[in-house]
Amino acid sequence: MGIFKKLFGGTSASQPSGPIFPGESFSILKLNFPDGWGLATVNKAYDNYPNKSLYPWHVFIEIEVIDKNENGHPTSSEAEKLNKIEEDIEKLLKQNQTVHFVARIIRNGFRELLYYIDQPRLKQSDVSTFCDNVMKERRINFSIREDAEWKSVGFIK
Repeated sequence: MGIFKKLFGGTSASQPSGPIFPGESFSILKLNFPDGWGLATVNKAYDNYPNKSLYPWHVFIEIEVIDKNENGHPTSSEAEKLNKIEEDIEKLLKQNQTVHFVARIIRNGFRELLYYIDQPRLKQSDVSTFCDNVMKERRINFSIREDAEWKSVGFIK
């Protein structure tokens, strides 16, 4: 098999090239939105990541910020609550699929979380229960869509 790889090049489309997780190299970017400025915390270790096509499903989660400062960003106590929700989201996602956390965005009134996964193996009932629980206190939007080239995250090359 090794000679065939040499002759015909590359690795199989279903096998990772290099490490599955490229590590962590977070950068903070200031963003301008029509309703004010925001901050993106982006794992730049995913720049030029060779295995994007193996994790083609983009998970986008938007969580309402309730207790916010004059910029619409969370207060310290609110950030703690959002961090707990984020931890719970990661637990939910990691139950049945490989999860790549790519970025977190804070903007006026919202925190957005951007992940990529191999296959959407979430049970609709689990997602509904989770979101219903969060919505007792705040709004949440949870979506999964195919994005094999990772174009939904403009911060990653």
